[in-house]
Amino acid sequence: MDKKIGIMSMQRIINYGSFLQAYGLKKMIESVSKSEVEFIDYRFGVDITNRLKKPQSKAESIVDKILKNRTPWNYLKKKNFFKEIERNLILDLKNIGVDKLNYDCEVDTLVIGSDEVFNCLQPYPVGYSKQLFGDGYAHSKIVSYAASFGSTRYEDLVDTGIAHEIKTMLSRFAAISVRDENSAHIVRQLLGYSPEIHMDPVLMYDFTQEIAEYTTYERDYIILYAYTGRLSREEENYIKKFAKRHNKRIICVGHYSNIADKNIICNPLYVFSYFKNADYVITDTFHGTVFSIKMNTKFCTLVRDSNRNKLEALLNKLDKLDRKVEKLEDIERLYNTEVDFYKTNQIIEQERKKTTLYLKENI
Repeated sequence: MDKKIGIMSMQRIINYGSFLQAYGLKKMIESVSKSEVEFIDYRFGVDITNRLKKPQSKAESIVDKILKNRTPWNYLKKKNFFKEIERNLILDLKNIGVDKLNYDCEVDTLVIGSDEVFNCLQPYPVGYSKQLFGDGYAHSKIVSYAASFGSTRYEDLVDTGIAHEIKTMLSRFAAISVRDENSAHIVRQLLGYSPEIHMDPVLMYDFTQEIAEYTTYERDYIILYAYTGRLSREEENYIKKFAKRHNKRIICVGHYSNIADKNIICNPLYVFSYFKNADYVITDTFHGTVFSIKMNTKFCTLVRDSNRNKLEALLNKLDKLDRKVEKLEDIERLYNTEVDFYKTNQIIEQERKKTTLYLKENI
């Protein structure tokens, strides 16, 4: 083990999807290499969204969202819930080697990804972090895996005056893999060639052993997997009536909802079992959709303007665009419509072969 590989990802984000994609990527790299693999932290950059011609609206903090139109008692319950999730995830992160902050570590190969590591124009604390584009690792081989620019567009990079700088940094990459067509388009515009497109590690890593080990026995429930505070009152009321009509409990895993019968905090590896045993999943997130598809569980995805591009791209890629919710009545209709995962599973298997080959050739 004389070679060292570093992963720079979203591993410290307090979110089950972020944890599991980082875990899956590490396991996949370890399966194709005998090298030591460790996570590397990046330093936050500066928020430069004020340079945009059409500035993005400042994202509400979680506290702002859960305070809005809520009673102080509910706010306190939610605040304690998030604190407990954070405490638990910090312990779980230690088990995959994410403990003390690990900056500027010398590695032979730096893998950047997956998730929205290239999303440099969002009004969040991460800001425009050049380290997420390999800055400071001149002596390392740099590759990306399923990296995404998220909501950042090529025109945004031009507007903010960082397109040339990002082009220079990306030109140092030995191999570039992205997660979606928007990110591929940006790379084509900057570098003049098409990068490889790969899928999220949660779908690509097998997880069979982990799923067998981390099992739950809940029954007769639907999973509501939506970011806290993002569901409208109308959506909450509809989902609550829907669950009652079908005599199902509502369970939230890793997120808090006022309408849930149970808000669950667990080791992230239990997430698969909760999704597997669910009678139905209602989600408005990328990873909620990924978990449902991975476990072949009947689901529907609420698509919003803020995440339309990445969710529709995911659903289209996996032949599941028909599970998209455009109006609330679709939740009932899709519950009564069976899902055939045969073609989807075939696509995933082919994508796994592509991923394994890419990692073997470039790590």
